[in-house]
Amino acid sequence: MTDKRGSNELTASAKELARRHGAVLVGVAPLERFDPMPPLYDAVPSGHHPRDYLPDARSVISIAQPLMNPVVDAPAVLATRELEMIPEHVRYPYFEALYGEVGHLVQDYMLEFIAQIIGQHLMGLGSEAMIFPTTGLHPHVEGMTDLDIWEGPPRPGAEKFSPFRYTFGPFSHRHAATRSGLGEFGYSNVVLTREFGPRQRFNSIITDAELVPDPLVTEPICLRCGLCQKACIMECITMRDDPAVRDYRSVETVDREAIFIDTPAKTDPTLCRRRREGRPDSPVRGDCVRVCPVGGRSKQLPERLRQIIDAWESER
Repeated sequence: MTDKRGSNELTASAKELARRHGAVLVGVAPLERFDPMPPLYDAVPSGHHPRDYLPDARSVISIAQPLMNPVVDAPAVLATRELEMIPEHVRYPYFEALYGEVGHLVQDYMLEFIAQIIGQHLMGLGSEAMIFPTTGLHPHVEGMTDLDIWEGPPRPGAEKFSPFRYTFGPFSHRHAATRSGLGEFGYSNVVLTREFGPRQRFNSIITDAELVPDPLVTEPICLRCGLCQKACIMECITMRDDPAVRDYRSVETVDREAIFIDTPAKTDPTLCRRRREGRPDSPVRGDCVRVCPVGGRSKQLPERLRQIIDAWESER
């Protein structure tokens, strides 16, 4: 068992290393915070608990990198304009690709790199560590397409299917972030921090080192304004107490006054990802993030989102 001084020094060294290599937010959660907690008392699904990966785990380190505001906002604005060098029929996929590269892949790789550095540091000091990819996994299954594997319920003529409807990761970095005191879930099913609102990506490191935990969020961060749900053109987001949409993690009532360590909302990422099939006029993904006023209102937004925000501000 590490003594208090050793825990303080090890925690400080891990955090300093994370920040030196590019993590902007760093927090620590003890393992007991992965037990069911109020207000929703969700249990970690089998196969996703820290001890499923490291039986002697004691701590989880959560790290985050922010998304730059123009990275989030400019692709959505430019996709609506006439541009000299990008034909109209190419604009949407072009700016989707831009947002995906510099709003997801860059952070994904950098956070994995930082996690590896921290894991090596802990190993060098005699502790074990487990790291993860930043985003979901896409395994290949012989004889099945991606639609067969992930996008249930079954389609006509499909012999095999899975009801997942999204490519989930092996460990929830969002839940680790709330349990490490970095933020709170919002109505968007995205973690919000006071510094950046919903505009960051997370990764996690599990370790058997006994680190000093950070305090949980004590005041709500999400404004409970519902702008994210109004901005979602495909209506992919529903509150977990909506009687029309149920799953195994649903609850009868969401306490809107409580701090959301677990998500109060549910999303259908498959519906979001395939929005162009049903709505050819749908915007570049991410409007639920763009419209959120937490972390400061964006200076560059499509007119549709500006109207949503202006209407909300006039009613306050």
